[in-house]
Amino acid sequence: MAAEAEKRVSPATQHLFADKDRIWTADEVQAATGGEWVTPPPPGWAASGLSIYAPACQPGNMAVVRSEADESGMPARAALRLVPPPACLITTDPAPLLHSGLPLLKISEGFTAIINLGRYARDQIRGKVLGVTGSAGKTTCVAMLADALSAWGASSKSAHNANLPRGVAWNLASVPRDTPHVILEMAIGRMGVSSRMARPDIAIFTNIQPAHLGENSTVRDVALTKSAIFFGMQPGGIAILNRDMLEWETVHQAATAKGLSVLHYGSHQSSDARLIGYDAVQQRVAAEVCGQPLNYSLAAGGRHMALNSLAVLAAVSALGYPLEPALARLAGFTALAGRGEQKRVTLNGTGFELIDDAYNANPGSMQAALEQLSERPCSGRRIAVLSEMKELGPESEGYHSQLAAQLNDSSIDGICLVGAIWQGCWAQLKPEKRIALLDDPQQLKPLLLAQLRPDDTVLFKGSNSTGLHQIVSWIDGQPGAR
Repeated sequence: MAAEAEKRVSPATQHLFADKDRIWTADEVQAATGGEWVTPPPPGWAASGLSIYAPACQPGNMAVVRSEADESGMPARAALRLVPPPACLITTDPAPLLHSGLPLLKISEGFTAIINLGRYARDQIRGKVLGVTGSAGKTTCVAMLADALSAWGASSKSAHNANLPRGVAWNLASVPRDTPHVILEMAIGRMGVSSRMARPDIAIFTNIQPAHLGENSTVRDVALTKSAIFFGMQPGGIAILNRDMLEWETVHQAATAKGLSVLHYGSHQSSDARLIGYDAVQQRVAAEVCGQPLNYSLAAGGRHMALNSLAVLAAVSALGYPLEPALARLAGFTALAGRGEQKRVTLNGTGFELIDDAYNANPGSMQAALEQLSERPCSGRRIAVLSEMKELGPESEGYHSQLAAQLNDSSIDGICLVGAIWQGCWAQLKPEKRIALLDDPQQLKPLLLAQLRPDDTVLFKGSNSTGLHQIVSWIDGQPGAR
């Protein structure tokens, strides 16, 4: 049967397997997953990595395909439509895929197979693995760190915000094994599984905020759960902690209990990488990192970006590298789309500055975004368009209302709030700052068309699930938007 199956591998796909730089052999895939080749790959076959999500599949990736009994992976129809086709298909139910013309591996359970591919890959990685967690700033910190470390060779970072165990495994399984630096975003969900698989050499903790709260959970519970990032680390590994964050004591205790060396960053006097001052107009940072005075520029604006840069410099120092090459990279790093990206756009003939921070929100990241907007140089008005901060637990309304004081004391000229949760905040706002309290983000479209003036600066900030990001996409899609 195996010989007959091998003949069914389409010659059109075999060119994908000839590249000697690809990182998985057929024997390795079988050993990692414990699976069985139903349709074996041809001689010399190799794969470049793993994919569990069809839109992110790269040439030469293996594709995990879900079945009726196992939901891990992509739908079969999506896998079979990929161009170029995947290097192989991995599934618990191979029968519907027997005529695909692709190598086909049968596994017993999808989640376990994906995790085991990640574990096997981690065993082969020869560079340093850095894990990043926190309630806010993870993705930006990962991107900034990967960019800075590129001064010392290739760096690989988490793709597509794949930060839960299957995503961490997917990323690990797609890393060339001689990559000097692998930077992984690691989310709160099943953190222990992710950590024991990734086994970070360095862990960075950006902050703890009242996010991902249930009816009976507390901020301390969040800190304890995220501290599971230390579970897979060896004694002597390095934890880089935000000294100013909520529940610092909880996280610090968890790190020291694991026998880790701890470095701190922040504005606290005891920080190893200490923020001394930040000039919002010039976007310059005054700092001291491991005893070295620094004064440097950032392309990404905001005090929170200055703090992210200090986390990065602490990691660079922990790796034993000089700081100057990293500082040169930081000077050119810009904020990511949905996470503070700044761009000039035109809507209905009106040109204005848009700050796209609509991917996520919690009280800490909201305060940071509003501070940045308030301090930003602007020839027009400063306008904040804010939607709900999700997953804040039973105190959610209070967290929204508490922002009124910051908004009233800021240099923000106009405020538009989306969602009934903002009613308490709206009632406390100075009348001259109020633009509108809306029920739905879609109501913003006619409002923006009517209200925007030339050279306004408009911040869009809210949790992704509120749909505020769709308004940013709508603006980007307008004729002459850019």
